[in-house]
Order: sequence, then C-alpha cells, then structure tokens
Amino acid sequence: MKEEVNYLRKKKKSLKKGSPFVTIIPATFNEKDNIAPLVEGIKKTMSNTPYDYEIIFADDSNDDTPQEIKKFVVKYPNLVRYWRAPGQGLSAAFISAFSQAKGKYIVCMDADLQHPPALIPKLLRKLDKGAEISIASRYIPGGSNEGLGKFWSFYGIYRRIVSIGMSYLTKILFVPIRKTTDPMTGFFAFRKDLIKDIKLEAKGFKILVEILMRSKPVNVKEVPLKFQPREHETSKATLKQGVNFFKHLKQLFFELPEAGRFFKFCLVGLSGVVINLGFLYLFVEFWLMQKTYAFALSIIISILTNYFFNSRFTYRDNRSSSRKESLRRLTYYYAFAFLTMFVTVVVYSILLNVFSLHYLLAGFLSIAFTTILNFVLVTKIIWKLPVEI
Repeated sequence: MKEEVNYLRKKKKSLKKGSPFVTIIPATFNEKDNIAPLVEGIKKTMSNTPYDYEIIFADDSNDDTPQEIKKFVVKYPNLVRYWRAPGQGLSAAFISAFSQAKGKYIVCMDADLQHPPALIPKLLRKLDKGAEISIASRYIPGGSNEGLGKFWSFYGIYRRIVSIGMSYLTKILFVPIRKTTDPMTGFFAFRKDLIKDIKLEAKGFKILVEILMRSKPVNVKEVPLKFQPREHETSKATLKQGVNFFKHLKQLFFELPEAGRFFKFCLVGLSGVVINLGFLYLFVEFWLMQKTYAFALSIIISILTNYFFNSRFTYRDNRSSSRKESLRRLTYYYAFAFLTMFVTVVVYSILLNVFSLHYLLAGFLSIAFTTILNFVLVTKIIWKLPVEI
C-alpha cells in the first residue's frame, strides 16, 4: 500500500495541467503468467508521461488468472481494477469494461505481451492531436507481424494467411474499415465519447471492427506496431473464435444498411435474374406466351422486384417519405434500368467488335461496368447517398 501511495504522489506531481485521464483495458483469457510483467510494464511506461491512468483487466478466463489479477488489485488498489466479463468472448469483455472506464481516453490491448506497453504514449499523443481513434498497425512502415509466428513454420504461415485474409475481407465489405491498414489488431486507443450513444455488439475477439463500423470515425491515425512473439499461454485465435468472427461480420452486414451496400445491390440484382428467368419460364411454358413478349414482361417485373428489394434491403436507411416520393423513385429506377440495359449492349458490342475480346469476357466486362454505373446512378440520384463501393 505504501508503495502505491508514493507512486501516485510522484505521478500527480508530474502531471501537466489538462492532461486527460486514461483507462487502459487489457483483455485476459487464461494468462496468469502475463499479469505481473504487464502491470509493471504499463507502470514503467506511464510513469514518464503526463497522463494519470487506471488499469481495468477485462477477464474471460477459466483458470487462475482472476486470482493473479486480484493480487495486483490488493497491491495497487487505486490503480488496478478487475472486471469479470460475461463469458461471451473477449469483444464482450471489452464492451462490458467500457462502461466502467473513468478515462477520457481508452486504450485496448491484449494481455499476452505481444502488445508492448511502450507504444501506449504514442497512441495517446495521436488522440491529443485530434484523432478520434489511433491504431497500432503491423502493416505500415516500421511495423511487423513477427508475433504471428515464424515465416517458415506451418503455424506462422497459417496465421498470416488468416490475419491478412480477414483484413482484406473486412475492407472489401465495409468502407469504414478501409481507414486502417490493420483492422485485425487488438491494440488501439480512442476517445470515450466516440462510442457515446452507440450500442456495441460483438462476437469473438476483434472489437476494433465493431467500433469502426458503428462509430464511423472521421479522423483515424496509425502508429507502427512491432508485434511481439508470444511469451506465455496460447493463441486466442481458435476455430471457435474464427467462427464467431464470421458471425460478427454477418451481423454487421445485415444489421447496418451502409455495410457492404454495393454487394447488397449486387445480391438484389442476382435475385432479379432468378425472378426474370422464373417468370420467363412461367409465361412461355404455362401461358404459352410469345417468347419475345414474355422476355420483355419478365424484365419489367424483375425491375419492379429489384426496386422493392433495394428499397427494403440496400437503401433501407433512406426510405421514401411519401407515396409521391416512392413513385418518383420507381419512375427513375425504371428509366435507369432501361438506360443501363442499352449501355450494356453498346459496351458489349464495342468490346466484341472493336477490341476483339472473347464473347464471354466481353459479356462479363459489360455487365460489370453497367452494374457499377447503375449502382452509382441509383445511389446518387434516386436515394441520394454517398457512393461507396
């Protein structure tokens, strides 16, 4: 207790006026051997900074880790706190601990010693300079992913493929994720008011994706992270956690209207193809309609269903305010649909006859071009939203 009092007195004297209070949240899962070096490492680092701080261990362990943490709660009662997570993964552990944080700034990190405490001040200084969130990235100059394992080992290759693959997947689906080079990192700092009035929900252990998607920060900065080799315990990246991560991506994709809007638009377009062919078959085989007329009518119907599904699925965050508005949008939608059909034929003819491409490749490229064109027109003019592909 005496050591803690002396430490806090020394710390108070070094504080600069106006420096924000910081909450550091290490997430723990069966990491009892890491607790002591982590606490001492954070204390050593923060003693040379102008920030006052607290440490909240967000724990989801099923071994003796809680008992080890509580030793430091007793040793440093005004510095270290223990918070038992609800047993739903490390993302849930972080989210539950956020509500307990006293700091204006919150630092998230793993307790496995792969995230060096010495990097915390650099993350905090980015926030001081106006960033809403600062991220420790392994994929910018000065960073490295050495901690994923040895390059020549099967385990190291596997972890790199998974990490990089999931990073690219999230960037393809979700535009806000593209603000960072390393969305899979677990080491970052943010202003607590960034998540004010936002309901965070997460599965697995990748909380940064959840925060970026739901808060949509404008000012995101990065610092290089040399990802350290693991010293104790085993990786959190289990098959179960991987499954939970994909469930998390699915939840974000269907729950947030702006998440993967272009891909939703393409899914609706694909459903339109199925509906088009279905009605064509029905008209020809059962109603014995002339094939050209049947095809034209099936196109008109599929455009209508595309409009309905886009309104309810792709652009549900900007629905029509009145019947008049809905009718106006539907009219424009039909106009753009027929326009892009004409453009498809023109582009196809040019690629086929002028550039002598294979007819299948020419068909694919012409459809891809007009799909993007149609998406841009519909998004910017009919639903009047930013275009994000």
